[in-house]
Amino acid sequence: MPDATQQTKHEVPKEDRLLTPSPPSEETLREASVADIVDALITIRNPRGWNFHGQEIDRHGRIIQLVQHLLSARNQTPRPFIYECMMDAMVAPQGSVRGIRKLLDDMASQNIKPTAAMCHSALAALTNHPDYALRQEILDTMSDFWFTVDTRVKEAVALGLLRDEQYELAYARLTEMIEQGAGIEIWVLDVFIMVFGKLGFVDEMMSLLYRRKSLLGEDKAISSILYYALDVCSSAFHYPGTLFTWSSAVRSSLFQPADGIVENVLATAARHGDASLATEALDMMSKRTRVLAYHYEAVAEAFAQAGDVAGAFRILCIMKKNGIRVVRGNTRVVYEALRRHPRLASDAEMALRTMAHDQHLPVAVVGVVVEALAETQGSEAAMNLYRDVPHLCGEHANSTMMQTLLINSPDEETTRSLARDYTTHMAEDDDPVRGSHVYGALVIKCAQAGELGLAFRFAYQAMAGMAVASSETRQLDWVKVLVTKAAEVEDGRIWGVVDELRKDEETGALVQRLLRQTRITKRATGLRE
Repeated sequence: MPDATQQTKHEVPKEDRLLTPSPPSEETLREASVADIVDALITIRNPRGWNFHGQEIDRHGRIIQLVQHLLSARNQTPRPFIYECMMDAMVAPQGSVRGIRKLLDDMASQNIKPTAAMCHSALAALTNHPDYALRQEILDTMSDFWFTVDTRVKEAVALGLLRDEQYELAYARLTEMIEQGAGIEIWVLDVFIMVFGKLGFVDEMMSLLYRRKSLLGEDKAISSILYYALDVCSSAFHYPGTLFTWSSAVRSSLFQPADGIVENVLATAARHGDASLATEALDMMSKRTRVLAYHYEAVAEAFAQAGDVAGAFRILCIMKKNGIRVVRGNTRVVYEALRRHPRLASDAEMALRTMAHDQHLPVAVVGVVVEALAETQGSEAAMNLYRDVPHLCGEHANSTMMQTLLINSPDEETTRSLARDYTTHMAEDDDPVRGSHVYGALVIKCAQAGELGLAFRFAYQAMAGMAVASSETRQLDWVKVLVTKAAEVEDGRIWGVVDELRKDEETGALVQRLLRQTRITKRATGLRE
């Protein structure tokens, strides 16, 4: 049975025996002529790479093996071709700046003049093993010997600067080549695109991607590059880049992005008010997974940012139809749009009334318009919409909506009407937890309108919140108003509030001063008995 060496001899053509994936044996090297070895080196040095029937070989190791055999076993003297080969070997990851420098020094010591090919290989090696000073030395040598500095050389310099983390200079060199109409290799643009994307230089990345796509259109690598760019742009909320890559790849069915990327596209569209893009992203997500509240909210934000509050309301209604409860927090994006552009409020109210012809609306959706109207124009402007809530929603207004109307009520008559509505329809357990400033405003409004029952209700809720609030954040303006109004009608419930406030030394001192100022201490004593 023939051994492995004999089998290789029979299977591999003679001219390819030096190029197999496994290093050639000493016997194979001895059997090869010098011309065969030189031809093999020329083949391996091909800048576009060499493979043996699709199998990669160790270019660095093979070049060194063949060169060493020529020098030691065949008594070949060092010549420019040998140094060119060795410089090509330095391009590999196993090469080094030290190796490049040693080759140059050896050539100088033997009075061997550099060649253009050797300089090109040295610059290529310096793209992987950056050294600014050595790169400049090579360029100076090329200038001294009048070697042509062509596009490939300029590419190597730009890539070397990129690897040396001199990003602005590298980008400047590359864009200069582009402006000069140089025939830049596509893979060079791809390297810059990938590096700039990783570094977060999204504008620069997209500028190069536009150029790349205009040069080549569709190719094997473009799908991966566009996928990467879509991921980078959507993660950075970079709207122009997200829209370009989505339009170029997703709308043309070049690929289907992962769920995480689709979510980022949705968020980017929401932030920049692109309702069409947001809707596409939501539709894609709905076909893959369960759509959650924040997904709908993002699409609503996109409509709101674009000034289409009716579109935002439609999305929130779809959210309700799909079994997700719409709460006040889901409407904040619409609220912000209505506050930024008060003129939209009338359009929003009209949109609500139109939509209610076909379906009951979520209370929170009507509530956001009521809230915006009350805060920008006063509660009177929102009262008609408030009174129509049962018709529009099939249920009564919620406590948050009514509290907003109370706080922004323009007169005591409206306040009293709202307070009585609130007491009738809202159990204490339905009261939402609010901040101290909201409780303070509610107590003051109700007390000033003479609705002390509701004022005390909010006062006790305010005091419950004070137990966990720092002294700096406590709002106690309401105490003076409530004490004064209670004293006017001799309402003994004030002492429950006073006693609770006195449990805190600092607050108790404030209350004591208020009691003295209102001169009710003695008169109110009788109210406690």
